[in-house]
Amino acid sequence: MHEQRPDQVMPTGAGQRPRTLSVGFFGTSIMEHLEAFNAQMANQAALPAVGSRVTVEGWRRRGWVHRLALSLRAAWPHVGFDIRNHALGGATSRDIAGIVERDLATGADYDLVFLGCGINDVWRRFQNRLPEAVDLDEYAQHLEAMLGGLGGSTRTTIVMSEAPFGPVESPGTVAAMNAELARYNEAARAAAATNGALFLDVWAPFTAAARHLTPADGDDPAGLWSDGVHLTELGDTLLLQQAERLLAEHRIIDRLLISRPDRGTA
Repeated sequence: MHEQRPDQVMPTGAGQRPRTLSVGFFGTSIMEHLEAFNAQMANQAALPAVGSRVTVEGWRRRGWVHRLALSLRAAWPHVGFDIRNHALGGATSRDIAGIVERDLATGADYDLVFLGCGINDVWRRFQNRLPEAVDLDEYAQHLEAMLGGLGGSTRTTIVMSEAPFGPVESPGTVAAMNAELARYNEAARAAAATNGALFLDVWAPFTAAARHLTPADGDDPAGLWSDGVHLTELGDTLLLQQAERLLAEHRIIDRLLISRPDRGTA
């Protein structure tokens, strides 16, 4: 993901504050990715016996955002990364716009933000949960409001497209949902361009991978989705790779460090 370059900001010396980059995430459950947690389950030196019971001690955020944070810290060990994941399961763009507005009202600012929404806006209509559904015009308005607010407090914003519902083309209802979701993704692409944000298209790689991974009989034992919306570990890895690719192509982290090398942890 990261290649050492002569013009790269070098590690801080002894006694100096580490440079810190703040990275925000605003999105849905795909970005939130809660997992049940018990400390013993994660301790490879003292795993519980097969068949034993453990108590869920809480939920923690994992998934591609957690793995991206680890990747950033491994690639830039001399840099502090302040990761703020504000994603919320079940959120529509209406909900996320409120989260962004409340966060910015506290004076929060970011070096880098990932913003993704739309899948629940569409899904709620197909679930016949019409009061929660968000039509395309309202979705576009929320995007403009969020990007407008983030533009004043964020140095780089990445708008992410939504991954398609799975399987991509069947049954018929899924195809109809994906046709609608594709319209929302195009609105997100347009909003990003208008507001000077980068756009990360995960739709195309998900579609291409799904068509290779899904057998003709419809059985999908090693596919990208666990339930047609949430991602398997494979789907999560594909999304992570796309985020890392965009960061590397644009040298985003290096550029953020070079343009403001004295940002500390205060």
